[in-house]
Amino acid sequence: MIGTLVCVTRVVVLVFVMAACAPVSTTPSVPVSSMPAVTVAPSDTRIPSAVPSQNTPSRIAIADSPLPSTSGAYVLFQLPGESRLRAISFGAEQSGVLSAQVPANAVWSQSPYGAPYIVGTTSYDRDGRALGTVPWPVDRITWSSEGRFMCAVVPERPTTGATLRLERAFIGEAARIVASGFGTYGDNASQRVLACDEAADRAVVAVFGQGLYAGRLWVFRLSTGAIIRSVDYDARAVGRWVAASADGSLLAETEQLSAGAPRMATIRSADDGAILASLGDVIVQGFSGDNSLVVASIAGGTTVIDWKSARRVWVNTAGSYGGFLAEPAGRRLAVGVGFIGGSDQRDVYLIAADGKALLLPTVARVDLHY
Repeated sequence: MIGTLVCVTRVVVLVFVMAACAPVSTTPSVPVSSMPAVTVAPSDTRIPSAVPSQNTPSRIAIADSPLPSTSGAYVLFQLPGESRLRAISFGAEQSGVLSAQVPANAVWSQSPYGAPYIVGTTSYDRDGRALGTVPWPVDRITWSSEGRFMCAVVPERPTTGATLRLERAFIGEAARIVASGFGTYGDNASQRVLACDEAADRAVVAVFGQGLYAGRLWVFRLSTGAIIRSVDYDARAVGRWVAASADGSLLAETEQLSAGAPRMATIRSADDGAILASLGDVIVQGFSGDNSLVVASIAGGTTVIDWKSARRVWVNTAGSYGGFLAEPAGRRLAVGVGFIGGSDQRDVYLIAADGKALLLPTVARVDLHY
């Protein structure tokens, strides 16, 4: 979703991510160089390669004509002062304007391929046709990795102490319970589906307390609701961030044991917790669609890392980390940098697998994940 602090995430950074996000139910009118230290798993002694240049690329030109009717994955965005949505492919090969009008203050959630997208609780296709409603507001929605349906975690009843329920729903249909009776709901806590994937038959759910702190996590078999693995995180850390790959096969757990201590990110197998790699002085925010890269925030900026080789593919210290979108099943990413005047407008870079970057024409509102 879009908001001052965007709340759709496979990464949950607690209060930073979840606080004070109130979706606006607005319906479109239709149609109309200080780099982080990086270490891989203990058995790997390879030295990270040099970081590519972070020179700001030229802003790309985008089309004002309707978006071509070609398939592919797109990033939806809105330029300042406009009431229409635009779309651009992850490699900037195609761009154009969508048919629907969306007010400048609207909140939306795009599916992994860009369309369908949701405004309020109504879903629309790329031509602005209403497809049906969804059972949850956009701040609770996690799209399945291929965009066919959504998952959400909700309390059995909206009172402190109620047990949690994992649900899934297709557009226009009622929610179906996948699992229930796990975890507890609290007014000062947040709950999030970090991954929801039909092909892998996995869903990952996490619960977070106040501050930058992850408390519990569950890996579910999506088809049956069976719990494959659960984690109770050590309460002694002063900060913990958790991210999952879109297919639910990988976790990135970043931990800070004490104030002033370095942050250490560990890449694990979600099913059994096996350690695959470690990355120092970064907070991993999420994975590329093919799971080969991670997006991470660093002091004063953002980096993209090939976590298996420890190679830093791209780094930017022009502003703070501002969210990301991953190309489904691919290696390309859209990464936001900086906030403009405290709003949800930011510079958005389209980053190729080799680290080459393109910059959208101006600061833009985008449904980036945190």
